[in-house]
Amino acid sequence: MNSSIARHFSAFKNELSGHYGFKPSFVFFDLTLGDGGHTEEALLAGCRVVSLEIDPEAIERAIGFISPQFTPLVIDPETFIGSVPQDFSWIIIRSNFIHLSSLVQKLSLPQIDGLIADLGPSQFQVLSPGRGFSFLLDEPLDMRLDKNLGVTAADLLAVLNEGELADLLALADEPFAKPLARVIVKQRQLSPITTTQQLSALVSRVKKARFPGRIHPATQVFMALRMVVNLERENIRLLLSQIPPLLSPNGLLGVISFHSGEDKLVKDFITEMEAKKILYAINKKPIEPSTKELSISQRTRSAKLRLAKKIT
Repeated sequence: MNSSIARHFSAFKNELSGHYGFKPSFVFFDLTLGDGGHTEEALLAGCRVVSLEIDPEAIERAIGFISPQFTPLVIDPETFIGSVPQDFSWIIIRSNFIHLSSLVQKLSLPQIDGLIADLGPSQFQVLSPGRGFSFLLDEPLDMRLDKNLGVTAADLLAVLNEGELADLLALADEPFAKPLARVIVKQRQLSPITTTQQLSALVSRVKKARFPGRIHPATQVFMALRMVVNLERENIRLLLSQIPPLLSPNGLLGVISFHSGEDKLVKDFITEMEAKKILYAINKKPIEPSTKELSISQRTRSAKLRLAKKIT
């Protein structure tokens, strides 16, 4: 296990049990395993857990972090034949959550009593060398969570016109999307922008006089590129549309988002499901991290949790 990077602090850590009413035999799906914080809380409460994760390094880390009393059955759906044991306690499926419905059908998984999708990347994914996620490292601008994806962040910076770049940056609520897009286009005429440090330095030059605080000026720019490279908005829509039929009566849907665009997608979906009398919102306004949580991890400061329950 790569243990040089500290374990990721999951948003709303140790709070899910109160929201979901975890109990033995409760079937819980963690659609974004990461370092296993949410999965571990459910396992410790006696839940039967199905975790999804596309990143093999993340799977290795999660297994290493979680108590050895829990041993998962790790499944590659491309090669797995048959159905999973009906008495499973923990399954990890190497897959993207956009395949949730087909995975449930193929593996004969039970109805879901509760699920969580944490849409933020883990600290490990951001800080791991070679991925191009962090402005703290000097490496190629890649940002693909799945290397099978064809387009990198550097590709987007090279080909999008000024208006398209401004729209991309605005996805992560970047207030200087237009001037940054203009500077990016001018800079690439002189030399291509291919590394994290090149982009970070460019953004800092434009914004440093206006943003002297703790948040790095390139944070929203890097977030926007990551979102587009990994098709995150499209994937959220695909995921949400699959969930309601998979929930048991009174089953709970939970999504943790980290910026207004993602939160609006989730809010609008729940509103649509309420109008159709399929789900109802547990919280009309998103739940935000407690003061106690923020004293432990400022990384979760922008996290928002929305919960909805299936109408029987």
